[in-house]
Parts: sequence; C-alpha cells; structure tokens
Amino acid sequence: MTRLVAVVDLGSTAVRFRLVRIAPGAGYRVLAQERVETRLGDGAPGTLSRAAIDETLRAVRRFVSNHASDGHVPRIVAVATSAVRDARNRERLLAPLRRNEGIEVRVLSARAEARLGVAAAIESLPFEDGVVADLGGSSLQLSRVRHRKVLSVASLPLGAVRTTRRFLRHDPPTPRELRAFRNGIRAQMLDVMPPAGRGEVMVGLGGTIRTLAGIHLGAHRGERKHRHGLRLHQSDVTAIRERLEAVSRQKRGTIRGLKRERADIILAGAIVIEEAMVFGGYLRLVVCTRGVGDGILLRETFNGRRAP
Repeated sequence: MTRLVAVVDLGSTAVRFRLVRIAPGAGYRVLAQERVETRLGDGAPGTLSRAAIDETLRAVRRFVSNHASDGHVPRIVAVATSAVRDARNRERLLAPLRRNEGIEVRVLSARAEARLGVAAAIESLPFEDGVVADLGGSSLQLSRVRHRKVLSVASLPLGAVRTTRRFLRHDPPTPRELRAFRNGIRAQMLDVMPPAGRGEVMVGLGGTIRTLAGIHLGAHRGERKHRHGLRLHQSDVTAIRERLEAVSRQKRGTIRGLKRERADIILAGAIVIEEAMVFGGYLRLVVCTRGVGDGILLRETFNGRRAP
C-alpha cells in the first residue's frame, strides 16, 4: 500500500516542499516540489526576523492548501535546521504552524541534520571514505565517513548567509574583511576538520555547492549536463572564488549558472568551501545535489534501515 507524504524542510536560506508517493521498502516518486527563498538565517544572531517568519508561514500555508484541495491529505513531515535551532524566538514561527496548520515541526539537532544529509549522499554516490560537508545558510556540518559509516560530526556557524552578514559588509569585500573572514574560518575548523587520507574526497551538499557546480558547468559548456556527481578540483573552486571576489554583487548576478537570489551570499559560501578543502587537504570536491529532505524520504521509505 502506497502512502502520500509531504516533506517540509525549513532551511536557513529557503523552505523546500516535496509531495511524494511512497512504496514502503521499495522507493518513492516525487509528485510535486517547490522552493521558496525565505532567508530565515538572515536575522540578527539568534533571531528569526519578522519578515522571514511571515514569508515562511505564507509559503507553508500556500503549499499545504494547494496539495490538500483534492481531498487526499498527505501526512506532513516537517523539520527545521540550523537557523530555527539557534533562534531564541523560534516559537514565533513554530507556534503558528502548530496552531493554524496542524504542523508539528521537528527541530533537528546538528547531529541529526548531518546524518540525514550523509544518508542521502551515501545512497546516491559511490564513495567509501572522506568527509561530507553540508553547507547551508547558517551552519556547516562536517561528517567524517569511513566505510560508508559516520564516525564523527561537527557543526560550525559558517553558513553562507550568516558569514556574509558577519564578515562581508562591503561590496565587493575589502582585503581586510577577507583576511578576517579566512582567519575566522580557520579558527573554527581547528581540531574539528577531519584531515584527508590518501584518495579521500570531500562530498559537498547544499545550495552553495550546487551553485559552484552550476557556475563551473556554465563556464565549461559541453563538459557534462548534470551537477550530481560532478568532481571539482581544489583549483576549480579557487578559480570560481577569484571570479566572484573580483566583481560586485550586481555583476555576480550575470554569471552563467548563478541565480540572482544567491549573488549576495555565494562568495562567502565559496570561501568557506575553499578554506575547508585547503585546511583539510582535500584535492577533490564531489558534488551531491541531494540533502536533508532526501534523507528524510529514505528514512520514511525504508524505516531507517538505510541510515548510515
């Protein structure tokens, strides 16, 4: 018997929705999906802004009403990640969802968030050992993987939205800002960044990673079509970062493969990934276009048996 499930992922940059039909133990089929930019992670530290809360509530209400109108009401699985987890005023978002929409949101711990992303990466990519770097709007999750199992997880406040707000205040950033930013990244990674073993790769998840892949493919047309599984060398990431760093936010929006809505935060994300690769000694970045939502669907489909 198949089941109708709607996944609501309240991320730090955007809210993602997916309506799926699940065949337990076999697989799932995506019926509808949507992404709405809300920037929950763009408020003052530890705070969700009123505008981001209102936009999120409108987006969830619209999605639920659109996909419950035919009388087949899906079971809703809703999760929230770093921006909501770290917010002192998160009940201003969670209480209306509970009261008005009947949606109980599970606020994921840093470890739970990381493990869902790792599960999606392991299921969809052929790698055994390395580090999975899941870069969102508010945080960077680093998961050390050996023989396709998670050995350790670290969560750092180095998300693309958060670090842009904290470090990169000029457009384009000044050399002094960039130095302070890089020093801040290295200080955070000290003692928690797993060093690369021989042949190990970094597997990257999140909007920054997908965008870096899009920019690379836009500059190398004909190389391949799909971002998932793309391998970027450390030098490729550096080349993209240099290109982004040299221009204003407005001009970044004209770069092929870069959505305008990410033009303000992509440089910070690129610098974080570049620093992680250099700091850990990872020469290759494998792009994974899956994420937390995919990990949730795997858990729902296989009753947790596929979790790493």
